[in-house]
Formats: sequence, C-alpha cells, structure tokens
Amino acid sequence: MEAIEEIYKERAEKLRILMTHDNTGGFLFTASPNLLYMTGFSEGQMPRFLSLFVPTDHEPVFLVPALYEAQIRENTWIETVIPWADGENPFAKMKYLLSSKGLDTSQIAVDDTLWSLFLLNLQEQLPEVRFVSGGKYMKPLRRVKSQYEKELMMRIGAITDEVMGKTIDCLEPGIPEQDIVDLIQTELRKMGAGPSTAQPIVGSGLYSAQPHYKPKGGKTIEQGDAVVLDFGGTLEHYHSDMTRTVFVGEPDTEFLRIYDTVRKAHDAAMAFAGPGAKCEDVDHAARRIITESGYGEYFIHRTGHGIGLEVHEEPYIVEGNTTILEPGMAFSIEPGIYIPGRYGVRIEDCVIVTEAGVEPFTKFRSELIVI
Repeated sequence: MEAIEEIYKERAEKLRILMTHDNTGGFLFTASPNLLYMTGFSEGQMPRFLSLFVPTDHEPVFLVPALYEAQIRENTWIETVIPWADGENPFAKMKYLLSSKGLDTSQIAVDDTLWSLFLLNLQEQLPEVRFVSGGKYMKPLRRVKSQYEKELMMRIGAITDEVMGKTIDCLEPGIPEQDIVDLIQTELRKMGAGPSTAQPIVGSGLYSAQPHYKPKGGKTIEQGDAVVLDFGGTLEHYHSDMTRTVFVGEPDTEFLRIYDTVRKAHDAAMAFAGPGAKCEDVDHAARRIITESGYGEYFIHRTGHGIGLEVHEEPYIVEGNTTILEPGMAFSIEPGIYIPGRYGVRIEDCVIVTEAGVEPFTKFRSELIVI
C-alpha cells in the first residue's frame, strides 16, 4: 500500500507543477476517473457533492458526505478529510474551507466531469473565483502510462486473450447472442477480472454491421453469420478492449476480401504507430488501405481510442488529432468495414507505445476463424 501511495503523491506533485506554471491555485476533483487516478478512490457521480481540492502550495483536502468519511480515510492517502452532513450546504462549507486556509483561489481548475449544478452552486458561493477546465492538466498526465499502469494493462490484456479463445470455442449455430455475453462476463470473473464499463458486443449476421450493437433478446447465431465479438475487462480499474470477427459456416468471396482488407489496415496502423507519429497519421495508415480497396464509405468510425482507467480516453486516433505519440501512451487500433444489411468486420487490439514502436497487450490471433 505504501508504494501505491507514493505513486498517488507523485501524481499530485506533477499536477501542482503544471498548475503553478499556469497561475492556477488548485484543482477541484469530483467523483470521477480523475479522482480515482489521484487517490485510488472509485465512486460514480452522485447527487451529494464529494470533492477533493488539491492546492498548489498546501496539502490536499477532501470534502465529503459524512457517510463516506470512514472509507475515504481508510482507502486514500489524503490526511485531511472534512465531512458534511445531510442538511448542511457543502458549497458554503467549501467556501469556508478555502478562505480559512488562505489559499489562492483567483483561478481554480475543475474536473471536466463536474456536474453543471455543482459548478453553478460553487460560482454562487465563490463569485470572485475564475473556474477553468482541468482537462488541460489531467489529460497530459493520464495519457502517458507509468510502468505500474503498463503492467496492469498487460495482465488484463492476457486475461482478455484467454477469454476470447474460450468464447470462440463455444460458438455454434443456435446459441443466443445473450448467452455469449453472459459467458464472456462469467469467464472474466473466473479469471479475477472486473467488468468493463462497456458491455460486451456480440453482433451476428446483419447486426455485425452495427459497430455498437446491443444483443437482441432471443437473437441466435445462425449458419452463414459473421459474428463480431468486442469486449474487455478490468484489473484494478484498468481496462482492456479487443475485437475479433469470426464466421459460422462458409464465408462468401466478398466477406473474405473485406476481412483481408481490415486485417491489412489493422497491421498497417500497427506498423506506423510509434513514438513521433501523429495520432491522425495512424488513422490515415489504416483508412488508406480500406479506401484504396473501395470500402472507404463503410469505415464509419475513428481508428482508435485511448485506454486506461476509462475504456475511451486520450489519445484518440482520429483525423484532426495532431497529438504526437510518445512512450507510455496506450490506445486501440480497430479499423472496420460495415456493409448495412449484410455483415461487418472489425479487428481490434490495444497497444502501448514503446521507444521502438508499440507493444500490443491484446494478442489473440487475427487470422479469420471459420466455425
């Protein structure tokens, strides 16, 4: 626990340095992945105001609903925890907290996920404060993964690989899509993985052409179906994400051509990605292959998304994103072709940028599997 606390303290110090350069007096976190990143405490947004204030020149302080006080003290490295009871005004209490400590509050960064209702209440209590988006501080910190984070993602990636193999082994005509979803979630739990924030996608037949398809009640996998399997798990809140497309029965010539095109696009983006490359150029590497094959209009989403404490985060592998890749960045590479009313193909792996290129942390074979 002590080693992990040092990781959190180091993150707080890096945040302070960034804010000092910008004359920002502190950062106000709410219940969010950013709070998890900074403290190890995980909780979804809620109607009660739960916040952490990290000033540039003082120790951080939690202001929390009283019913969370004990677990905050037990499970985080923050020493100062101030509870507020139902019936109290937490925003007035935050005003008093900031003024009593003599903190610089001319400009405060707020978590990008802070509810507008909370922000409006803070502005009413603190009209002299200029509130600014905290994304410009947290995004650079979170998108470059440490060795600790990398190890967790490699481990959850290996679990996902194994579950993919078990899932494909169970596919057969007549099995409901929802049964495959249930199988995936059960196998992940058996291997010690937590659920992803994104539900598994099991799209068969014409539904394989819907990239974010939700299984239909009673829809079964049939002979002649393409089946898109897209899922991941979590390990200590860090995500994996992988997609494979298989075929039940004998695929036709066009499906084989599409599959080969997507696989080449996937491999081209993998080869191009690495330190010094722009995010948008990795997208171009995949998109060029698909466009030149005549399927450009059917590649209807970005090539990839960052991954870590959230299944979708910085950096995004998309046209217009000129962010330069650097060692430690983690993201998916997932080109796809989707022919409405017929079938779709997607191949997705997640990678971490190294000094020499990228290292995948999902590694299940990408050759077409015919069942």
